[in-house]
Amino acid sequence: MENDAYPELTDLKTRLQELESQGYTVFPGYLDRATTAAVRAHIDSLVGPVSTDLNAARHVLRHPIRGAIMSRLANNPATLELAATLIGSRELRMREQVFVRSDPSPPPYQAPQWHIDAAFCREEFEVRPRQVYYQMLHYCSAVSAGGAAFMIVPGSHWFSLEASEKAEREERRQPIHSHTALVPGANDDGIEICANDGDLIVFNPLCYHASSLNRTDRPRYVYFTSFYHPSAARLVDLVRRTKYRDNFPDSLRQGLPPELQSLLN
Repeated sequence: MENDAYPELTDLKTRLQELESQGYTVFPGYLDRATTAAVRAHIDSLVGPVSTDLNAARHVLRHPIRGAIMSRLANNPATLELAATLIGSRELRMREQVFVRSDPSPPPYQAPQWHIDAAFCREEFEVRPRQVYYQMLHYCSAVSAGGAAFMIVPGSHWFSLEASEKAEREERRQPIHSHTALVPGANDDGIEICANDGDLIVFNPLCYHASSLNRTDRPRYVYFTSFYHPSAARLVDLVRRTKYRDNFPDSLRQGLPPELQSLLN
């Protein structure tokens, strides 16, 4: 992944407007094909051969994930610039690096498990720097309908904000939970995001979302990452309580330049 292969943040204003109104946006062709091929090869080296075993259809790899590619993905100037724009500050912490490979799954197919990732309140979005994170989902293979596509209910972050405000009034501010409740009744309004190898989906963690099972004959590969500001008190409390960031490998820190070491603090 050479420097000239890093993506450009084209049409950023339109993308940010979509993210605000719909809760998600797509940056086409964000990662080059050489990078996504390297991601797929690395995931395969860690997970093993593709399987059709229903009990091993979805492989989720969270830190520690070793390998030089992890620091190259973290040290992506466009990603860091986008994160700084979303949060409103260049002083960032990397919340996670996650790989997911979804292998072909035989029937029966279960209904999507709709959920939100975090119960942030309106104030945490409106203050600067924002006290939230945004999910960055990189498709590292082409994803068609029924191919373990990312699914979302457009605009559903507004409903989550209303629910969060109601809870604020009734219960005062509560700690953020690492796993939020499933969302009933989202199935009728949910859509699949079918996109190409290398496309980036950015979405609000308050949106109702899920993923379909892989009904195709090919595996689906994705890379997740997200960033936040160190002043985000409830979010910092969450990652400390759950020890979610405690296992970044030494190889990741050693692969980052000195000016990016603070991402892991």
